[in-house]
Amino acid sequence: MTKTFYTAGKVWQNTKFQFLRDTLGMPVKARWIDLDNDSDFVLNHKDKLWTLCYEDVRDSDFVLLYCEDFNEEQRGALVEIGMAFGFGKPVYAVGKCKTISPNEISDVAFTHFPNWHWLPTNDLVEGATMALRIEEKKTQMLNKEIA
Repeated sequence: MTKTFYTAGKVWQNTKFQFLRDTLGMPVKARWIDLDNDSDFVLNHKDKLWTLCYEDVRDSDFVLLYCEDFNEEQRGALVEIGMAFGFGKPVYAVGKCKTISPNEISDVAFTHFPNWHWLPTNDLVEGATMALRIEEKKTQMLNKEIA
């Protein structure tokens, strides 16, 4: 069975996440990437939007966080990371931004949690491929232990 993943990142990166799913055929499970930022749903029903995100994190095998610019400030993604941790799911980080980088007021302790994984790339496609391979290997190893 193919692993699925939830994409966390800035809303203006949604077309990049769609590319992973629609062009490359990767198993992205994140309905928010198809929503128009100016739609009534997004503007006036944030409770339902967050329910979608919650369900998709819950129903995915892992979360892929993408930071493109060091000056980005992730906010919603931090909630999605917390959801993943709460569900016992791994988080793979592609790129770095100031929100997940240590500074004078924070050592970003959550990035030391065992389910947090830094990927050695800033490239989204390469990072998604790496994370999928890691997860597939974990499944293969588990299946060997069971057999």
